[in-house]
Amino acid sequence: MSASLAYLQVWQQLPEALRAQRDAVWRHFEQHGFPRVSEEDWRYTDLSALNDADYAADASVSITTPAALAGWQRLVFCNGERIEGAVQAPQATLADDGITALNAALCRDGLNLHVGRGQQSAPLHLLTLDSGRTMSHLRHRVVLEAGSEATLLIDTRGDDSATLTTSVLEVEIGANAHLRLLRIQDIGTSATDLSRTQIRVARDARVEYVGLDLGGALVRHDLNVQLAEPGAQAQVHGVFAPSGRSHVDTHTRILHQAPHTTSREIYRGLVGGRAHAVFNGRIVVEKAAQKTDSEQNLASLLLSPGAEINAKPELEIYADDVKCAHGATCGQLDDMAIYYLRSRGLDADTARNLLLFAFAHDVLAHVIDDAARQEMERRLASRLPGSAAYEGLMEGLIA
Repeated sequence: MSASLAYLQVWQQLPEALRAQRDAVWRHFEQHGFPRVSEEDWRYTDLSALNDADYAADASVSITTPAALAGWQRLVFCNGERIEGAVQAPQATLADDGITALNAALCRDGLNLHVGRGQQSAPLHLLTLDSGRTMSHLRHRVVLEAGSEATLLIDTRGDDSATLTTSVLEVEIGANAHLRLLRIQDIGTSATDLSRTQIRVARDARVEYVGLDLGGALVRHDLNVQLAEPGAQAQVHGVFAPSGRSHVDTHTRILHQAPHTTSREIYRGLVGGRAHAVFNGRIVVEKAAQKTDSEQNLASLLLSPGAEINAKPELEIYADDVKCAHGATCGQLDDMAIYYLRSRGLDADTARNLLLFAFAHDVLAHVIDDAARQEMERRLASRLPGSAAYEGLMEGLIA
């Protein structure tokens, strides 16, 4: 099934009031298509193969639904459709490039979370399962009113099918509100996942983001954070660990627009096999954003001769009273550290993997919820060779 046929099927199921809106974003996609490598932000990620791809109209999900996290509510989507509850056609408020326009035209469902003033919502695990040669498109919106608090885990999983998934998450964080946003991307080795997260942070509000990207044939995540009012804060942390022939591309943008805003960004990369990782982290301090305090740090390890990473930290400052720093490093494991662990009775593989896990755990330690952090640690550890042999050692390391 082509994208045009998929759009026709979605359009026929829409309420009359939404059809004109969907027509507008579909025309945007037809005009612009997928981003091209000639565009600076896409120079390392080629989407041209998607133009001729064909997908099944529908497919059953062959993935076993995992157990729910202790203490968390859960919402499950399979191949872009909600398993339980009434379907709500999402509003397409963001469609500024080909991918977000395609998502806006084809999305059928998504999360719509609204937390009232001064309220605290229960932790929510949003689980997405994809299987078969299908397309799925989800659009989520989260609004936190003043003084509210929420914790959200977006967990995307797939099998080895050649699926195409797009998702857009739009977040509005009101004054003095607090959002903890977690993300796990763990799609199959033949799958493509294109996602965008757009966050606006108001006065004295804060967002804490921790992401874990574990691979896929082609993965792209754009994370844009707008610190729009004085006192807004953002902590943006992530781990990317592609292997095999995976391609994982992470683009972050933190925009300081107001005085006394603060951001901290830490990413760790573990790139093995013949995988290709791309990281572009851009911090912009506008002229009005005096007294900005911002730091960015990227450290990556290349685990095999065929692994590759393209890293580009960017810092643009237009204010004259700021405190900003950024940097990026790339290297290999320290042979002396491996030797030290082996001298304590560990074999070479276990010593190596303990060091890798500890390297990434600098980021995962920022997840304060025990159930969520342990799930992220488990998923990362499962990608390291022979993880079962040193599971107990990792538990001791974490403690």
